[in-house]
Amino acid sequence: MRPSSPAQVSGHKQNQQRRDLARDPAERENPEIRGAAVVQPTFTVCIVVRDRAVLLVNAVRSVLANTFEDFELVVVDDGSRTPVTTVLAEAKLAGDHRVRVVTQPPTGIAEARNLGLRTATGRYLTVLDSDDELTPDALAQLHRLLAATGGSWVYADYTEVSRGSDRLIRLPEYASARRMLVGVLTRPRLPFKHSGTTIDRHLLDRIGGYDESFRLFEDIELMLRALKSGVQPCHLAHPIVRFYRHDGNVTRGRLSGLVFWFRLIEMYRPVRWPGVGLAIKALRTLSETGKWLVTLGR
Repeated sequence: MRPSSPAQVSGHKQNQQRRDLARDPAERENPEIRGAAVVQPTFTVCIVVRDRAVLLVNAVRSVLANTFEDFELVVVDDGSRTPVTTVLAEAKLAGDHRVRVVTQPPTGIAEARNLGLRTATGRYLTVLDSDDELTPDALAQLHRLLAATGGSWVYADYTEVSRGSDRLIRLPEYASARRMLVGVLTRPRLPFKHSGTTIDRHLLDRIGGYDESFRLFEDIELMLRALKSGVQPCHLAHPIVRFYRHDGNVTRGRLSGLVFWFRLIEMYRPVRWPGVGLAIKALRTLSETGKWLVTLGR
């Protein structure tokens, strides 16, 4: 999957932090724009949204408030009834040169994420769910870790906000990609959060982007595919996302998602010994049922 004719991104502050991250000279020019050098930001923050106007405005503002300024923000409008361009204009955010909006019919989350990937011009793609917010130091923290480790995939701690109270979620670290794969399949709480995850665009291109046959858990499938291929994600032990729990969270569809979990288990279970897949499915069923019962009491 190749990037599609990105327009020149202008107005980004050129600073020493950006120069610290080496780039392939071939990336500095888009062969489809003759004679024009593309100013490639370090980060593309990508938000996919459908009909979450107030939450989207909060998410966009949180990105624009970041202290690390070498970024662009791509918002993919997945068929919202009120166009995102209208929402941002009413919030007086449409004039910010760092924000670009691309639209598609209401096709689905995986397709929308791939459209964001094709539109992005940054070296790293940072995912942000439309009902989450980035902390002001999020991109600075990510840049610091990437520069120090040379990593290509980062997942980070986050803060869960529910009924006005904050809860810091510390995610585990793993000694190998294989161990993390087992953790993703078996842990009741996922050992990563896709919102805030930051991936080198070339790596994301190479592993094929998001699987559009998944209408749910496309983020989990992407992580499992990367882990199976040997990608070892880096853990950022610092909360960079505020996750607001509410009735519209997709993650509340626990039981309806079991069919997708079973598909993932069949695709990515670490061994093919008899009974292993069935055992993991039973464990996942108990886990998802338990979480569903908890939500009924809220």
